[in-house]
Amino acid sequence: MARSFAILIRRLFWLALALALVFFSVNNREAIPLRFDPFSFTISMPAYGLLFLGIFIGLIVAGAVTGWLRLKGFTKRRQAERRAGQLETQVAAMAEDAHKGHAAEAHAAAADPAATASGLVKKP
Repeated sequence: MARSFAILIRRLFWLALALALVFFSVNNREAIPLRFDPFSFTISMPAYGLLFLGIFIGLIVAGAVTGWLRLKGFTKRRQAERRAGQLETQVAAMAEDAHKGHAAEAHAAAADPAATASGLVKKP
C-alpha cells in the first residue's frame, strides 16, 4: 500500500513538473538574444529553448562526470580483486608451509620418541 502511494506521489510530481514546463514554454515564446561578448556572435532563441538547452547541457555534463567516476571505481575494484587473489594465494601457500612444518615435526617425533621425551623436538 505504501509503495503504491509513493509511486503515485512520484508520478504526480513528474506530471506537475511537465505541466509547469509546458506552461513556461507557452508563455515564453518570444525570442531573446544571446550574446557572447568577447565574440561578436548573437543567437536569437525562445526563452524556453534556452531553458531546455541548459537542461540538456547539464545532463551531458552529469553523464560524463558519472561515467568518469564509474570508470575510476571499476579500475580500483579490479585492482583490489587482483590484489585479494594474490593475498589469498600467499595465505594458502603459508598455510601449506605451516602444515608441512608441523607434519615434519610430527614425523621426527614419531621416528625418535627419545628425542621427544628429552625435549629436543617440539610437540605440535
